[in-house]
Amino acid sequence: MSGDDPFGLLQPSQPEPEREARPDREPRSRTPLVLGIIAAVLFVAVVVTLAIALTRPPAATPTPTTPPATSAPVTTTPSPTPTADAATEPVALQLSGTGFALVDEAGDEVFTYAWADDAAAAVTALTDAFGAAPTTRVEPGDGTHYPDYTVYQWDGFMLFDMVETAGGTPRAEYAQPSYVLFSRNEIGGISLAAEHGLKIGMTVDAVRALSPDQEIPRGTVGAIRFVFDQARSSAEGPLQYSVFADTDGTVVTAVLYFRYSDL
Repeated sequence: MSGDDPFGLLQPSQPEPEREARPDREPRSRTPLVLGIIAAVLFVAVVVTLAIALTRPPAATPTPTTPPATSAPVTTTPSPTPTADAATEPVALQLSGTGFALVDEAGDEVFTYAWADDAAAAVTALTDAFGAAPTTRVEPGDGTHYPDYTVYQWDGFMLFDMVETAGGTPRAEYAQPSYVLFSRNEIGGISLAAEHGLKIGMTVDAVRALSPDQEIPRGTVGAIRFVFDQARSSAEGPLQYSVFADTDGTVVTAVLYFRYSDL
């Protein structure tokens, strides 16, 4: 016994067994942490996006616009070159006691001429109608009762126009300032129509059937001149002429509008 343990209560100390060394801990994985951070970021992004979407004022609904009306394309037709109206083109020359007229298909007068009118206008109108210009010559008068006449001659139609002379009767006062004669029924597509239905080529018997006022033998070859409307030449009022149908004894060869006189 030792003096430190007089009663021997103390057991001799035994050395403590050596502790086993703890194995080192395995390093903790960081993957869950990274995933958590990413998830948190995504969550925050989603929350922010929703917040912006919910707080943004609603977009205005686009108002449907009506497209401008489109008019049908206008087709421009080129204007035809102005031409003479067919309705006013003369087709006939009608003669009467007071003068003559060019008429269209409807019978409307395109040009009129009275015996005392200016012959120049008539020459122009007839030239246009017949489609050819006339030849001209002067027919001498007798120096007293019958003046000189300028003759405008187309193929089958003649217009005689008085030539005034110094000191003579003015044309406006003369009894026969102009007159006409025709020897064809048509000239340049213009038909010639005399009163009483007189036509070139009509037989003498057919003319007699029209009851002329006079029948005057001419020359020694059987030629006959028939006179119609004899009294008209001396009637009061507008200047008027009688109608003459000259024949060769068989048929009419010319129709003449002329002042009848017993002289």
